[in-house]
Amino acid sequence: MTDGLIKEDGATEVSKAAPGTAEGYFDPAIAVAALDAERAREEKKQKRKTLVQAIKYACCTASAGVIEIVSYTVLYEVLPIDKAVMIDFITHVELRNFVSTLIALTLSILWNFTINRKFTFKSAGNVGRAMFLAFLFYVPFFPFKLWFNGYMPSYLAAGAASAAGVTVVEYLKKHVIINYAVEVCTMLINGVLEFCWQKFVIYRKEEGSALAKYEEGTVGEFGEIGIKDRGYDGADLLELMRDGEDISEMTDKDIRKAVEARAAADRKATVVR
Repeated sequence: MTDGLIKEDGATEVSKAAPGTAEGYFDPAIAVAALDAERAREEKKQKRKTLVQAIKYACCTASAGVIEIVSYTVLYEVLPIDKAVMIDFITHVELRNFVSTLIALTLSILWNFTINRKFTFKSAGNVGRAMFLAFLFYVPFFPFKLWFNGYMPSYLAAGAASAAGVTVVEYLKKHVIINYAVEVCTMLINGVLEFCWQKFVIYRKEEGSALAKYEEGTVGEFGEIGIKDRGYDGADLLELMRDGEDISEMTDKDIRKAVEARAAADRKATVVR
């Protein structure tokens, strides 16, 4: 930081602190305040990003839900499978219902995976790996869905059917809304769990990686302006100045190396403690 000294003739004499020291480059109090403000802004930015991401995911998943409901309804009505044919898979279920659910769910997964990868998480990672993990989520969830959708309507309708003096099957045929209510409930459970799975497992290290494909100043395929990630931010620069580094003489490459070296030193110090 420079100090301004007033001479007798009214001119200002500028003196500098010794180079190579923190005092030679910035005022520590101002830098610490700026660093705290930068971190607070980053935290708010991250919260807004997560909220926007959740909203985008909800919209994409809702479209996948429409695809699943429509395809299931069409398949259940047109498949040439006798409704009397039953199979045992987790629960006793109609073969027609099983096939319709499996196909509709597969179409929904493919759509949901593709659109969320592109728009919500903006990933440029390995597609095969991400798709495998996406389908892996349904290894336990698909049996749960079959059981829940098969068991819950009967459970919910049992009391009302008994009071009306009819069988549960007959009651459900007259009150199809129960089946759809259970299906919507399943889709909500699916949406929440799958969002967590995609964010914290599939795209944990790949989120936003598609942006790195664009060079600085170029226009992306959806009209966005690509900004090259420099590998450091304002908080990193302030930390370097706090350590006495003269960043004005450093290139981007030098700054990245210094930031990485500082991070490595911090990790080592943490391990030692």
